[in-house]
Amino acid sequence: MIEIETTRTVRPWGALIGACVLAALIAVWAMQGAISATGLPIGRAATIAVGMTLQAIPFLLLGVFVAELIEAFVSPSLIARVFPTNPVASVFAALIAAFLLPVCDCSAVPIFRSLLRKGVPLSAATTLMLASPAINPLVIASTYYAFGSWSLVGARIGLSIVVALTVGLSMLVSSPRALHEETDLHGSNTCGCEGGCAVPDRSISGVLGATGQSFGRILPYLLGGVAASTLAQVFWPVSSLLAGLPAPGALALMMGAGFALSLCSSSDAVIARSLASLAPTGALMGFMVYGPMMDIKNVALLASQFRIAFVVRLFVTVTAVAALVIGCAWWMGALS
Repeated sequence: MIEIETTRTVRPWGALIGACVLAALIAVWAMQGAISATGLPIGRAATIAVGMTLQAIPFLLLGVFVAELIEAFVSPSLIARVFPTNPVASVFAALIAAFLLPVCDCSAVPIFRSLLRKGVPLSAATTLMLASPAINPLVIASTYYAFGSWSLVGARIGLSIVVALTVGLSMLVSSPRALHEETDLHGSNTCGCEGGCAVPDRSISGVLGATGQSFGRILPYLLGGVAASTLAQVFWPVSSLLAGLPAPGALALMMGAGFALSLCSSSDAVIARSLASLAPTGALMGFMVYGPMMDIKNVALLASQFRIAFVVRLFVTVTAVAALVIGCAWWMGALS
């Protein structure tokens, strides 16, 4: 039986949904003065939710668009040249690529999925996803702008590299299956589908349509993460909780704040700087290293694309490794 490749049909429903959500958010933003005048927490919550969503959506769209470009135009042979077949060597290639990709943590998740579908080793793709939001040029510039210290910038980059490399290499041990079964199946050359595997439409309109469709599928998870983060910011006063905490408690609190606040990695250094008078440098590193790698938005996006068992393992591994690496560096006096 001859299998015939068919072009994937896409419709821009996601783009339409995204436009409606943006219109609604802009309307709420326009009325936030009247809402804030009521004195209720809903005013602050609306401001936070609107700002966070408008900040996240462009980066998410960028990530989905880049992922669809990879899906449509990047051949397995090109991937093989960029990422060596040796899993350990491919991890270090991914680390180099992470320095060059100015992506936010929202963008990294769809790119991560697309690279896995193209056959990039899980260890390398994980390293790229974790490292790129923490060590790319935009983050380096924003961190220096906020603190004016190259030593602090170097500490953030160094700790992020160690954490990303460690977690990436850990995926070589009992390597889990990350993609859903149906995604793995259709990503192969012999999917066994009736009529053959669908292939992406390699035209600009096809890529844009696929981008809209993927964006619409992911958007509800992003909004769920924004809602959870908004509640955390409204009802969890981080600054008042920092007073008098010992070092382990301060580190745990700031890592928790990085997870709960779900800030874009290109702007989190500014928030960290506002807490510098309350939190020691080691605790600030927990915020700036762990937050871009693992936050509520990231977990929501990962849960929409990958197996829950993989998401749980990634969350536990990143949390444990980040706490250990940053805690040891702080204890040894490298962070002061």
